[in-house]
Amino acid sequence: MVLVLEQGTTVDVTEVKGGIGGWVTIQYKHLQGYVRNRPVYIQLEAVTPAEKPMPSDSLKPDPRIQEKKQAIETRITQEQEQISRFTQKEIQIIEGLNEIDYTLNQARNKAKILAKEALDLEKTMAAIQAESEKLATRIQENQVYAADRLVALYRMHNIGSLDMMGMPASVFDFFIAQNAMKRVVMSDFTALENQIRDLGRFQTLAAQLAEQKAVKAKLEQDLNLQIRIKEKETRKKASILQEIRQKKTLSQAAVASLKDAATGLDKKMHTMGKQSAYPVEGSTFSGLKGRLILPVKGKIVSRFGPSQSGDYNSFTFQSGIDIKVERGEPVRSVFKGEVIFAEWLKGYGNLLIIDHGENYYTLYAHVQEFFKDKGEQVDTGEVIATAGDTGSIKGLCLHFELRHHGKAVDPLKWLQKGA
Repeated sequence: MVLVLEQGTTVDVTEVKGGIGGWVTIQYKHLQGYVRNRPVYIQLEAVTPAEKPMPSDSLKPDPRIQEKKQAIETRITQEQEQISRFTQKEIQIIEGLNEIDYTLNQARNKAKILAKEALDLEKTMAAIQAESEKLATRIQENQVYAADRLVALYRMHNIGSLDMMGMPASVFDFFIAQNAMKRVVMSDFTALENQIRDLGRFQTLAAQLAEQKAVKAKLEQDLNLQIRIKEKETRKKASILQEIRQKKTLSQAAVASLKDAATGLDKKMHTMGKQSAYPVEGSTFSGLKGRLILPVKGKIVSRFGPSQSGDYNSFTFQSGIDIKVERGEPVRSVFKGEVIFAEWLKGYGNLLIIDHGENYYTLYAHVQEFFKDKGEQVDTGEVIATAGDTGSIKGLCLHFELRHHGKAVDPLKWLQKGA
């Protein structure tokens, strides 16, 4: 924690190391810290210890005063314990916020998948319906044809005999007439068989359509559930964020949570290794300092370096920049590279990390939807995600970092002027 003291503030010096230019250990209001031993920062003054008064019977403490003092000390101890318990409660609230945000993100993803499945199901049902209608028309036509043929055959009294066609003039004519009759009858049989097959297919399609309607009803039920979960978790998140903005202890717990998240990200970067795997070809990342594009359209609302959080003199180190965005705004890669991380990380929500070669990495946090997965290649300016507020206690924003050998550097020195 960084604490800025006003000029002229008196502090107790407990240790001096290294003379001018070294470090001085100081004590201020039960807090211990370190200051450079330079005249511009601190002026050391020798203080003569006050002589202790000799004990005297006339100076014996009043028992009533001692009793009050003891009561006050007891009350201070109790309040400190209460503050400690309260701090733990605030930390649990902040931890719960991460769980709420994760559940909210899962509900969003599930709702998106269900909506796509419902759309695909609509297309399948439309195709089944179209085929059913086509079959129904053909069945109707075949029914009319079969009815006409049965009436015609019934009227031919000696069906199948040669009398119905008259006596043949020769044996040759007999065979011709017989074959013609066979073709007529076979055609009728084929029409009837097609009719039976079409009816069977129609029944199958009707069963499939009924099944798909049941699936659709279940999908709609699941989708409505996910929507309700989203609405509920959104309200819970908004309520906690409002409380954070109004309550000092919660604000301090939130700052502590951000610090823990930053430490977790540092560890994550360390486990990924310090050597880039992405091959450097053509233009290089290092050659584009001051010319990189802004990753998303929006206003930069917080910058790299130490920053004060809220009105409570709580300081934290900002490892990147925050850009105020509209939900769903396209997030673009500032340079070509390979995605080495694309998942949820506590404190950062949905996080993308891209390896650009030469041990340079860019990080895009709080995004709503990934368009790239781990291992995929990206081009300069390619849309890799949409902006959102996943894992964010600051509202809708994109947190953007640039790291070299795992160490955070100021992104604004790399972005185009005027960004």
